[in-house]
Amino acid sequence: MEKHKLKDFIDATKEEAGNVAVEEVLPAVVKEAGGFIVSEGVGMLASEIVGAVVPVANNIRLSYKQNRLERNVVEALQIVQRNQDELENKIVKLQQSNLEYQRQITEALLDNIVEEPQEAMVKYNVNGYVNLLKSDNTNLDIVLMFFKTLSQLSDLDIRVLKSYSYLGNDGENILDICKDIHVDFEQMRFIREKLERFGLLQSKNEEINDNNLKEIVKYLQNLEKESKKSKPGSVKIPKLKKVSGSDSYKITQLGRQYLTLIEA
Repeated sequence: MEKHKLKDFIDATKEEAGNVAVEEVLPAVVKEAGGFIVSEGVGMLASEIVGAVVPVANNIRLSYKQNRLERNVVEALQIVQRNQDELENKIVKLQQSNLEYQRQITEALLDNIVEEPQEAMVKYNVNGYVNLLKSDNTNLDIVLMFFKTLSQLSDLDIRVLKSYSYLGNDGENILDICKDIHVDFEQMRFIREKLERFGLLQSKNEEINDNNLKEIVKYLQNLEKESKKSKPGSVKIPKLKKVSGSDSYKITQLGRQYLTLIEA
């Protein structure tokens, strides 16, 4: 598998970037990532990423935004390069058969990271991008939903989600997080409710209510069935579970899938 410097691929796509000198618009990216040695498919993908952010960078007038954009793009290119052996064949195949999927997934990534202030969230987005490229599942709706959800989460949200999956930093739990960021347990309720709205956590009280409702419906159906008989029998009244005064949560299957996607 022949490899070249990423700079060679970037130079080859200048026309697509509107003949803009990438070195002038994204100097830190060219300096830090231009020397990466990459295979052809990954090189083309990486140069597409750089080419796509050139117009954005060209319109930025604030230095801190420029620095953040370049830092985030370099981080993305580093992660892509580290995974190039696993990505190469998949990318070549996509470029031949499903270029639209590759284009849209790359755009979804860039929409999320070009102005992302939290470095951890950049890493999570790029890890998700790489893992989705590796996957055989190319359902675009699911992919776009993943990036849309991730765009509305913060590093703290992810830490809280991880604490319910036993994947937290050094096994940290909710109380550890509360101590670390100096908030009380009640204030964390808003984050848990947010994760619940995205379907990543499930309220145990809601689960109890759902199960109780199923039992009641089942009881009423049996009651109606018996009432139609010439000699109706008795129907056992279901035992309903008590709802806790303080709600608790558990991670959903979707929550676990998202955590798997954002891990390197």
